[in-house]
Amino acid sequence: MSSPALRLIRPLVHFSSLVAPGTTGRLAFKAFCTPPRPKQRSAQNGSTARTAQSRLAGAERHAIPYPCGSVTAYVFEPEGAEDFADPAPTVLLLHGWTSEAAFMTAFVAPLTGAGFRVVAYDLPAHGSSTGSELNLPLGVASVAAVARAFAPIHAIVTHSFGGAIALAAMAQSVPGQPAVTATRLAMIAAPSSMTQITRQFGATIGLGRRGQAALERRIHVVAGNPVEAFEGRDQLQAIRLPTLLVHCRDDRELEFRHAEALAKAGPFVTLEPVKGFGHRRILQARPVVEKVTRFVIG
Repeated sequence: MSSPALRLIRPLVHFSSLVAPGTTGRLAFKAFCTPPRPKQRSAQNGSTARTAQSRLAGAERHAIPYPCGSVTAYVFEPEGAEDFADPAPTVLLLHGWTSEAAFMTAFVAPLTGAGFRVVAYDLPAHGSSTGSELNLPLGVASVAAVARAFAPIHAIVTHSFGGAIALAAMAQSVPGQPAVTATRLAMIAAPSSMTQITRQFGATIGLGRRGQAALERRIHVVAGNPVEAFEGRDQLQAIRLPTLLVHCRDDRELEFRHAEALAKAGPFVTLEPVKGFGHRRILQARPVVEKVTRFVIG
């Protein structure tokens, strides 16, 4: 949202937080969960987008149903896969907010070259998948469906909000959802705290104290747990998997402190700082692709 629009909307949101906090909280939750339309996503265009999209040409495309619709998965098999009775172990690529599967495909060639089946998919309300909203329960339900369809899952590689979804799925932080398991987890530019993200959003749009409380109550109702249940460090400590964190020191969308907080989960977490790639270009950076590939291979 542009600065002029924020200057206009913030006083209105703040006033409505005072007089109708419940309604304001519900509307804020809907806004929080609604990604912009594809034509509004200007951060990922040009040659990078064309290169990313072109890599999907080598994939088999599948529509994977989940309880709220279907998601589009792109499957890349390793060379010689047809000669084996059992499928190769899968590496699942999970993109972030306002992104899509194509932007994770720099990891495909090195991982299939190492003998893995690679599956990237568009999260709900992104890319070619159905829906108009994405939140943690929807994300967890979709990743559970994809993981079940392409088991066994060897590793999950995530970017940005995809990391929060993977952690919630693996730690079973959303009640009633199937367990998602893997043996390794690599998170690139991941948020450490959904509480911080939620409150930053509220402050940005001008939610007052009562409106913020209503927003967080709505999250509790929809997710089945309070927002505090989705703290990254706590979830990592619950799953205790070998975990790689790659985060750019000059990330302006999610500051490096998020990686530092996640790294405190325990000795099973390795933090690899990088510099100069920002929040999104990091996915195309050769040193990052190499670090993640080495980690996944183990």
